[in-house]
Amino acid sequence: MILIDAIYIHTHGGLTILDSFINGIEENPSVDINNFHFFIDDRIDISKTKRIKNYSIELVRANHFNRKKAYKKKINLATKIVCLANIPPPIKSSKPVYIYFHNLLLLDNKITYVTPYYFILNKLKLQYIKFFKHKFYKWVVQTSFMKNKLSEILKIDKKSINIYPFYSNEDINFKEKDFTSKSINFLCVTSSSKHKNLNNLVKSFMKAKLDVKKQFTLFITTNGNDIIKENIKIIYLGHIKRGEIISYYSKSHFVILPSLIESFGLPIIEGIKSGSNVLISNIDSLKEICVPSISFNPTSTKDIVSAIEIAGSLSYQEESILTIKNEINNFINLINRDV
Repeated sequence: MILIDAIYIHTHGGLTILDSFINGIEENPSVDINNFHFFIDDRIDISKTKRIKNYSIELVRANHFNRKKAYKKKINLATKIVCLANIPPPIKSSKPVYIYFHNLLLLDNKITYVTPYYFILNKLKLQYIKFFKHKFYKWVVQTSFMKNKLSEILKIDKKSINIYPFYSNEDINFKEKDFTSKSINFLCVTSSSKHKNLNNLVKSFMKAKLDVKKQFTLFITTNGNDIIKENIKIIYLGHIKRGEIISYYSKSHFVILPSLIESFGLPIIEGIKSGSNVLISNIDSLKEICVPSISFNPTSTKDIVSAIEIAGSLSYQEESILTIKNEINNFINLINRDV
């Protein structure tokens, strides 16, 4: 039995990883789904998680003691352990262990990125990870940048870290966009977290000097009060369902990601696949994902304004190009080997 630990996965980003993982299992012909047992965070609605009901699952309350109790019940049945939420098992194990690490905020934790509460919480989480890590465990990350950072902060041998980015965007179809349209749409798929840098984006969009003969709209997937100023609109969509997000990808000419720090940047991948061009922060963690149409300094409203104006006037040089590929099959084969 391969034990899949998805405890602590309960936010949208984490659930995307879980859904992508399950999708990868089911598309891999060498895998027997009966070999998998899932620990699932009891905070999530499992009816919204694709096909999880087809598997052996156990709902576990997300804390150290309940997690440890669940492990003790199943550890002797497990041939391998896969932790999908950054954190090693709560008990030392001689079984092969793979930890999928995808939260850069734990490694690069700064008060400018998060609130004081999360700054302290992230420090405690990192200490917990350091305590339970083991030199024989294997780690899996999404980019070379993350591999180097993980090795540096946790003192892990780079030979123990594999790079297997994975995602699922089969529900997004390419659509030819009319960039000469009289109505140009920007989309920011995001959350209200401090590091997402939404205040700078909103200020910059309202300051941008854009063609008065056209209508420019920025859609943001958080709650807020809509803003309308002459030919510029900012529309807050709230927390919308996946199908609605896809429809906004379809109607948007540009996807913008102004984050101060970003672990992977899935909206970049989804935006490019939908036919949009992307405007992104010029931070190191995103440089492996794509060649953007425009990059900017996320701490400078002047730079963000310039990026928006360049996009609005179509004066950038290139269409955006995706430079990362989905390696879910390699990851599944890694953990399924010799089972």
